[in-house]
Amino acid sequence: MVLSDEEIKKRIVDDLYWDASIDASKVEVTVDNGWVTLNGMVPSYAARARATDAACRILDVIEVDNNLLVRYPPEVSVPADADIKQSVLYNLVADPDMDNSDIRVSVRAGIVILEGSVDEYWKKNEAGRIAYRARGVIDIVNELAVVPTLSIADRMIADDVLAALERSARVDVEEVTIEVVDGIVTLSGRVPDWSARRAAVDAAEFTGGVVDVIDRLAIGRLMRVAP
Repeated sequence: MVLSDEEIKKRIVDDLYWDASIDASKVEVTVDNGWVTLNGMVPSYAARARATDAACRILDVIEVDNNLLVRYPPEVSVPADADIKQSVLYNLVADPDMDNSDIRVSVRAGIVILEGSVDEYWKKNEAGRIAYRARGVIDIVNELAVVPTLSIADRMIADDVLAALERSARVDVEEVTIEVVDGIVTLSGRVPDWSARRAAVDAAEFTGGVVDVIDRLAIGRLMRVAP
C-alpha cells in the first residue's frame, strides 16, 4: 500500500514534533505526490539537516525540498563571523579524516564558504558536515574541489561502485545504472526508498578516485514481471 500525501505529511509532522531539537510549530510541511517541501524556521543549521532526515525516513517520500531558514533564538548569543570561522577551522584541523586537505574557510553573515581541495570526494561532504556543527552557522557553500592523489580509470571506479552496491542489502543492482566519465559518477534507475537511495549514493561517494556524484535515482516501488 502506498501512503497518501496526507498520511506522509502526518508522519513527517509527528517525527518533527518528536525531535526535541526542532521547533516543529515553526515548520510548515506540504506534500504533493510524495514530493515534500519544508518551509519555516529552525533554531540551527544542524536542526535544518535533521528536518530533512526526518522527512527522508518516511515511507513513499519521493524528494525533499528544504526551504527552512535558520533563525537562532533571541536568548542564544550568536558568535561573530570571525569566531565562527575559527570554530570551523578548529573542528576541521581536529578531525583526523581531514589530513592532506587544503581547505580555506571564510564566513559572511553566518554563511560558511569552503574553498580549496580535498583528495577524496567523501571528504568534501564530511567537511560540510563538520562546518555546520559550529554555532552561528546559517548556511554552507561548499566549493571544495576533489583532486585525487592517484589516477584511477573510469572502468575501475565503475566496477568498485558496482561491487559496493552488490554488497548492499538495500539496493537491487539490476535496477541501477552506473556511468563514470572523468571520475564523475552518475547513478540512474530506480530504488524502493530513501534508505536504498542513500546506500547507493554512499557506494559512489566512498569509492576511491571519484570526484563527483550525480544522483538521478528515482524512488518508487520496484515492480517485478513474472517470467
